[in-house]
Amino acid sequence: MPIVECLISEEWKDNGISNIVVARRHKSGNITAGIYLVDTYCLGVKDAHYEFNLDPDDYEYLKQHCGAVEKCEYVLAHNIIYGAVEYADDYGFKPHKDFAIAQYILEEDDEQVPLMEVEFGLDGRPCFIPGPNDDAAKIKNITAVLNRTAGEGNFDVMDLADDDEFDDDEFDEDEFGDDDDFDPQDFMDELEDDLEESYARFPKILKKVNKVYDGLVRTQEAAALLEKSTIGNAYKVSEGKVKNEYTIFDNAEQEAEYSRLMDMFIGGEVDLAIKETKKAIRQYPDRIAFYDLLLAAYSFNKQIDKGEEIVRETYKLFPGILIPTVGYANLLLEEGKPDAALAVFNGKTDLNELYPDRKVFHVNEAGEYYACMCRLYIALDDLDAADLYMNAIFKKDLTKRAAKTLVMAAVSEMCTAKMEKIKQVGLQKR
Repeated sequence: MPIVECLISEEWKDNGISNIVVARRHKSGNITAGIYLVDTYCLGVKDAHYEFNLDPDDYEYLKQHCGAVEKCEYVLAHNIIYGAVEYADDYGFKPHKDFAIAQYILEEDDEQVPLMEVEFGLDGRPCFIPGPNDDAAKIKNITAVLNRTAGEGNFDVMDLADDDEFDDDEFDEDEFGDDDDFDPQDFMDELEDDLEESYARFPKILKKVNKVYDGLVRTQEAAALLEKSTIGNAYKVSEGKVKNEYTIFDNAEQEAEYSRLMDMFIGGEVDLAIKETKKAIRQYPDRIAFYDLLLAAYSFNKQIDKGEEIVRETYKLFPGILIPTVGYANLLLEEGKPDAALAVFNGKTDLNELYPDRKVFHVNEAGEYYACMCRLYIALDDLDAADLYMNAIFKKDLTKRAAKTLVMAAVSEMCTAKMEKIKQVGLQKR
């Protein structure tokens, strides 16, 4: 699809931030467009998305919501976007997650696109300008990254609200923890709402990608296989309490201790919960629920290495139990060992094959399993097999109610993999 138009915010040089639109035309006359919010002063691509196969009227409507823009040459748009990504990466900032897909609207970043001299940063140094939706926590986090990568005193933070230089003391610890009014549960609820809003975009993007993929890439044989798939048909998936290794306790005292530790974790006393959960594991070494709680606490604290230790330990201590098996397989995928991850499941392709005596699985069990298998086959470059599990995720509506972090990782990886296949087919047809 040829590039027919590129747009950029009129005052992008002076403002350090701009909307950039790159539009390609289908043979039908419809438009596919990538939209990029680019911060040339510091953060690179702050936001990115794309709209596929818009009719011309819808495309005109889209442009009206991009602010005051003017036409520009593609080479300028390309150099600004990729230059900003590279500049931001130098200071520890990655492009917005949706850039992983929206980048395919652009040309390849190679020697075929001429280099242009574009200034990044402000007066030769990174300058962070907080946006209207950036709260104190985000501002502190970005400032901390700049302190680490650029060095204290080697960057600027600008507060456009009062046009004064940012004062880091203004955002101290009373925003969190030390304030009597701070409620950890309210904070977690707010964070969950933000994640929900972000997660809602992934399935919509994949459905759009699927329309193109089905027309260009998927074979009739693969389509028939997907249509006849029985993944998930032999059992129920429930949101209610399901009897499994995580809900069984030896006695009321043991269950009460688990509830106490869970309340401690949810209440924000994560470090204390870790300490007390370790004691509980020594007292109840055969109860997997305590290991799972410890893993959650480590994950919350971003203690990745310790979390991985727990994953490996539970897989060895509780062989054959679903969640540790999935956790270990995911760990192998992260290490770039998809064949080893596949071997973990002993050739079994669905939950009823792994556990023939069970007729009901919790949504989290099903969500984590399907997502893991989907990611596994993506890593093996077998998207037809991966789609069998992605199809089960959508059939059982698991993007809205189960294991969202892992499920959305699978959705995102599927989007990227399919976009790459679409791109390859497009290059071959050229």
